[in-house]
Amino acid sequence: MKNSLFKTNLSACLIFSFTLFAFLSPTFSAKAQYFGQNKVRYKKLNFKVYETPHFSLYYYLRNENLIKRFAQEAEVWYNLHQQVFRDTFIKKNPIILYANSPDFQQTTAIQGDIGVGTGGVTEGMKNRVVMPITQLNQQTRHVIGHELVHAFQYHILIEGDSTNIENIDKVPLWMIEGMAEYLSIGKVDAYTGMWMRDAFLSKDIPTLKQLTMSNKYFPYRYGQAFWSYVGSTYGDTIIVPFFKRAARYGYEKALMYTFGYDEKTFSSLWKTSIENSYKPYIKDTAQVIVGKRIIDSKNAGEHYNVAPAISPDGKYVAFLSEKDLLSIDLFLADAQTGKVLQKLTSKSRNSHIDEFNFIESAGAWSPDCKQFAFSTFSAGRNQLVIIDIATGKTRSMKSMGEVEEFGNLTWSPDGSSIAFSGLKNGQSDLFMYDLNTKEVIQLTNDSYSDYQPSFSHDGRKIVFSSDRAAFNHSLKGVNIPFGLAVLNINEKSIDNILLFSGANNLNPQFSANDQKIYFLSNRDGFRNLYRYDISSNDVEQLTKYFTGISGITEFSPALSISKNDDILYSYYQAQKYAIYNAKASEFVANPVDPQHLNLNAAILPPTKSTGIDIINSNLSNFSRFEKISFSQIEQVPYRPKFKLDYISSNGVGVGVSAGGYGTTTGLSSGAQGIFSDITGQNQIFTAVAVNGQIYDFGGQIAYTHQKSRINWGVSLSHIPYVSAAISSSIDPDPNGGPNPVYNEKYDLIHTFVDQFSLFSSYPFSRINRFELSTGLLHYSYRVDRYDNYYQYDPSTQTIGGGIGSQHEKLSSSQITQSYGTYLNSLGLYQVGGAFVGDNTFWGITAPLNGQRYRLGLEAYSGDYHLGAYTIDLRRYIRLKPISLAGRLYSYGRFGADEKKLYPLYVGYDYYIHGYNPNSFNNNVNVASTGFNINQLTGSRIAVANFEVRLPFTGPEKLCAIDSKFFFSDLNAFFDVGIAYYGDSKLSFASQPTVVGSIPAPTPTDPNATSLLYDRIPVMSAGVSLRINLFGVFIIEPYYAIPFQRTDITFGIFGLNLAPGW
Repeated sequence: MKNSLFKTNLSACLIFSFTLFAFLSPTFSAKAQYFGQNKVRYKKLNFKVYETPHFSLYYYLRNENLIKRFAQEAEVWYNLHQQVFRDTFIKKNPIILYANSPDFQQTTAIQGDIGVGTGGVTEGMKNRVVMPITQLNQQTRHVIGHELVHAFQYHILIEGDSTNIENIDKVPLWMIEGMAEYLSIGKVDAYTGMWMRDAFLSKDIPTLKQLTMSNKYFPYRYGQAFWSYVGSTYGDTIIVPFFKRAARYGYEKALMYTFGYDEKTFSSLWKTSIENSYKPYIKDTAQVIVGKRIIDSKNAGEHYNVAPAISPDGKYVAFLSEKDLLSIDLFLADAQTGKVLQKLTSKSRNSHIDEFNFIESAGAWSPDCKQFAFSTFSAGRNQLVIIDIATGKTRSMKSMGEVEEFGNLTWSPDGSSIAFSGLKNGQSDLFMYDLNTKEVIQLTNDSYSDYQPSFSHDGRKIVFSSDRAAFNHSLKGVNIPFGLAVLNINEKSIDNILLFSGANNLNPQFSANDQKIYFLSNRDGFRNLYRYDISSNDVEQLTKYFTGISGITEFSPALSISKNDDILYSYYQAQKYAIYNAKASEFVANPVDPQHLNLNAAILPPTKSTGIDIINSNLSNFSRFEKISFSQIEQVPYRPKFKLDYISSNGVGVGVSAGGYGTTTGLSSGAQGIFSDITGQNQIFTAVAVNGQIYDFGGQIAYTHQKSRINWGVSLSHIPYVSAAISSSIDPDPNGGPNPVYNEKYDLIHTFVDQFSLFSSYPFSRINRFELSTGLLHYSYRVDRYDNYYQYDPSTQTIGGGIGSQHEKLSSSQITQSYGTYLNSLGLYQVGGAFVGDNTFWGITAPLNGQRYRLGLEAYSGDYHLGAYTIDLRRYIRLKPISLAGRLYSYGRFGADEKKLYPLYVGYDYYIHGYNPNSFNNNVNVASTGFNINQLTGSRIAVANFEVRLPFTGPEKLCAIDSKFFFSDLNAFFDVGIAYYGDSKLSFASQPTVVGSIPAPTPTDPNATSLLYDRIPVMSAGVSLRINLFGVFIIEPYYAIPFQRTDITFGIFGLNLAPGW
């Protein structure tokens, strides 16, 4: 499970389900992943282990006090959750703790990418909780509480049988994640309350079926509200039995078994509860938004236009947006009109940027408005990037020393330094970077979370949000609220501003005259703008919105103020974030009591609880639960603890595919398994399969080491391949009869490849890597012939009924006689390397933006001596609503033995449409046209492709036709390709011409010759529809006009089973 702040992911038990097939290849090496971006391990982490009564805590952070405090809180969460689940961990549950989010993104414990918004992951087979220390004490506490709910969920479902883990797939994501949110936050949550009030205001309260079927509704927020309704109405003791029934029977039957209601009725009851709770607040809040709406879905991103930063002169605003849909990028707009002026930078434009720090961070303008600074993820840590506004060029990109994670920048008024909040050795503090000396200066140094700093206009002070007034100070409940504080830079003193104790007061900014502080607070259960007078300590409420001023999360920046008191803020409504610009004078100020706190509006419906309250009672008394002592936290040696990560059986299946030299077929059954140590730094992959007969047994075992930046491994395999060829002849009767018989011969050609491989990969960055592999290969063969005999009348040349069959294993001489070639065993030594790059952004079935390349070289020695090269260059340009795609590809063999291997075929649909070998049913006469299927074979091939891609059906923002179930791309293509040998003559003509002859002796004519033709490029054009079938595989029906073929009158229909190149 992932505790995501921005996007969601499916259950972690499925994480490994698609990795094994890369290893069932004839050459398992670093090239198993032909393209793809890299998960770089910039650090070599050496984990230590603490054991507590219920957990094994794996860590490397050099902050023993913080680690032990984390272990104590994990045990408190265990006690809270145990009262709900009524379950006990017999074995210690592993927790793998990273020092910060950039380190967490490099984790080896979880396969696949870890997104910026992912707070933690719990996977099922080992029940590992994997998470980082965050910049906020509150968030770290919440994430461990959230993820331990998932640990309990897995534990109660497995119940000693790991195969039961698949039951969690029956539970909708909103139930899984919503339960984790409710048990770790409770029903008093102003942020989720904002989402639910928005659903009520927009008349878009979803049914449970809509939550399940649509990705429109964020499962964490709506799921939390659902479980709050269940717990408050029926009691918290019903939660776990209901969850277990949902895992066994599905949620709809579980509703009926548990509550006696069908899905429609229960959804109606929940909706009524929400409406009754929020109706009274409508009359007390304003629906007219103050200021001008300058950035919204009409001129920028559909949903996310966030982290606004207004220039000091109030003329411009920099903001992060999914305007171009495929990624979050940094844009510049006119602050008065909202006109988007340019894209300042993006991941695709700046290859050094892995991702923007966009969830809970904003950038900062230089005082002269000529530069903009922001935080990115790059090279395994956050980097401070400064760009020139006029040109968009990067002025500097620098890491902040020991502060590996940071954000929320503020530029000093004299332009000499940039302050920010960041994590150093697991501790959240304020820092300042001197642009002249390049020195990082630590401004605070304590266990409190200091956040969102902002300079005063005289440069003497920094106002910031902090939990220093609440953390470890008689705090009772689970929430660690944020107050305001002011740092006097010269005196290095901190003054707390005691306002709305118990509320979250965030995003503070000085007014133009430094006499007042603007900030956001949820002190009345809503998220509104307030103004604090420094001299009088008076507080004024400036907005009274029904939803709220917010970023992507409660802790995201949502407010920015110019030196002219232009106030920019992001407002949440209809599941979208829009940016407003208002003068300070436009707000109506209402004085409020600085100590008044009323969170009734933050209570999720229903307001009153009628059932047994366990969860909220425990959360409100979180600090009163007894903590384990430091003496119960014991240091133990690190042990790898290899254990199964994934196992599957592919059952029995039949596969048939066609090639240029017969049909490949197989009846396969097998099993695959993945083992790894507890941190995933060492992995073992195993696979066994039977492909038809017992002698077609195949197996592979591979070890990979990924603790350091260089990934390396070793593999040993025996892989069988089966192909088939059909031929016929008129033969003597095998039973001794007087008449000849018609013999239909079906040959099964078994190729056995034994291989020992060493492979490695060095990633230069997320985009580029170098691969190196070497290995020993041994090929052996077996051909089984199945003769089927039929009656035959020589006079009429008619075939009659069957008269028998027989099976024989062909000898070497018989193979040579039948195929004109030897199939002797051979051994090869292989060494190869490749440079690979990939920064593409994918659409529904194919890449839509970015570029890819692969430049490879291989050498073979042994029984054959030859080399091989790969040149693969691809470029994708997004021109909404279409994308232009181009590819230049060439693969070839060279050397003395380049012709001794099976020839390459350029006519497969993945290269060129319209020349698939199965479509050549009526070959034209070579003498009359010169073109036939032989023109498409050679030891070298070269291809050029161009496509216009239109996302056709799917998500509304991306596709021409909105569809929630049918996902497809419509494409127009033009393909060119050529196949040839090293000694072939190439000609750019429409049809081949005779360039000579070669000996072709026959038994009757030893002096016979065969005409030799030059090789010409073949072309085709047409249209296709790529269809994504449930995210499992992609099919592409197409219509192509192959220009060089004269055996067909018009075009040809075909079907390609591959994603778009």
